[in-house]
Amino acid sequence: MDANDDAGETERLRRERDAYARAVGDIQGRFDEKVEELSLVRQVGDALGESLDLGTVCRRAVDLIHENLSPENCSVMLVTPSGLVLGAGKGAYDDEPTVIEVAAEHPRFTLGEGIAGIVAATRKFIRLDDAPSDPRFVARPESTVVPTSLLCLPLTVRDRVVGVINLSDSLPGAFEPRHERLLAIIANTVGMAAENARLFSEVSRSREALANENKNLRQALAERTTAPGLVGASRAFLAAVSLAERVADTTANVLITGESGTGKEVIARSIHQRSARKDKTFVAINCAALPESLLEAELFGIERGVATGVDARAGTFERADGGTLFLDEIGDMAPTTQARVLRVLQERQVVRVGGRKPLDIDVRIVAATHRDLPAEIKAGRFREDLYYRLKVVTIHLPPLRERREDLVPLAMHFIARFASRHNRPERALSRTAARALLAHRWPGNVRELEHTIEQAVLVADAAEIEPGDLGLTAVNPAGVRLDMPEHLEDLPATVGEVTEIAERQMIERALAAADGNRTHAARALGVSRRTLLYKLKRLGIAG
Repeated sequence: MDANDDAGETERLRRERDAYARAVGDIQGRFDEKVEELSLVRQVGDALGESLDLGTVCRRAVDLIHENLSPENCSVMLVTPSGLVLGAGKGAYDDEPTVIEVAAEHPRFTLGEGIAGIVAATRKFIRLDDAPSDPRFVARPESTVVPTSLLCLPLTVRDRVVGVINLSDSLPGAFEPRHERLLAIIANTVGMAAENARLFSEVSRSREALANENKNLRQALAERTTAPGLVGASRAFLAAVSLAERVADTTANVLITGESGTGKEVIARSIHQRSARKDKTFVAINCAALPESLLEAELFGIERGVATGVDARAGTFERADGGTLFLDEIGDMAPTTQARVLRVLQERQVVRVGGRKPLDIDVRIVAATHRDLPAEIKAGRFREDLYYRLKVVTIHLPPLRERREDLVPLAMHFIARFASRHNRPERALSRTAARALLAHRWPGNVRELEHTIEQAVLVADAAEIEPGDLGLTAVNPAGVRLDMPEHLEDLPATVGEVTEIAERQMIERALAAADGNRTHAARALGVSRRTLLYKLKRLGIAG
């Protein structure tokens, strides 16, 4: 082989070596790119997966992009119903990204406006090497530097654009295909992290709003159910309220006695609201309002198929599990139902009508009645064993006629409530109206007063509520003056007239209770028979 052949072979080998070197270099370059891509993906995944705070997600995304792609400026904008809003941004000379509270930020672009708005609307990236010359470019008025190079990519989650990534630089042609490739790789991760953070924020706000609403509703319910009945300063009423407060935080069953309309359910709800069960259910049922068969189904529940077309349903004992069951007018309950209630109280289990499986329950019983239960026991109409199960603590509510000092405060309370409810002016009681309230016997007690005041609030058209607005029947047909005295010297006469009315009513009540027996009536009144006879003659009472 001559020298020329040797030189040719050497040249060929050199070319092959160079080709291999270029191939290895290309492979190494692609390998380095893949490593760079995987490293960025891992960094983004690790950084954004640690937080569900939207501001933190935007800040970390901007930080990572700025660190790996080195643009002069980088920002993440989010899509809102009103347009694109800046979430976070960082410039070349910023130490930390600026994080914006999205809810308080004004939109920078509407969808379709400017490069970012067009990218959000079309879901396609845009790269510009000379942004100011592009008619789609919109310069922000507050910007002091107009960028030359722009690169904007959409953030898409489940085929929906949730935001965009913006890169900008003052040099022309600053962004290359590798920038697009890297942003495209991490865009889905950034978008998903931002969307998850936004949803979490909405759920948190909704949960907080629901918690506040629930708290407000509980407070309003507590005020609505306890305030009206707890207005008063009479000794008998305060004693009942004090006893209710002392036993509220126990598990003892409570029996509330008193005439209809005295506020027994209000006291029952007050006991529940002050107990450890206040966050559980309070269930009330009127035992006198339903026939025996329906009452049993309502109390104990019923199984499906007991009768044609009947579906299974839970009774009040089950619905009140963990809470309080208020059995109103329990004195009107039939004996057979009383026996079943006693069994539930003894065994703390309930069996539905038509069922066999006992269900464990944890219920506190608060019962109420207007009847004299010891008398009902003697008459054989009420079970003695159930009575003692119910009356671990007995609270007696006095009738309204025995708490006269509470009449005007209660009336003013109801005036404020119904004026607000019916959008009426909150009028005061005139002196004559107040005296009319004090003179009335209130057989319907607080319930009657409540309805009377509601009517007065609705029909009153003067500066004050007058007696005619109350709709009360006359208590003094003889026409005795009940007006408050206009002059101080009229006081003795007015007091004498009111005293006579009260005296007449008490004597008539005593005679009625004694079936006309004057001796028994005198003894009940605490006076001698001769004194009673004198008063009967003076007042003109036939008895």
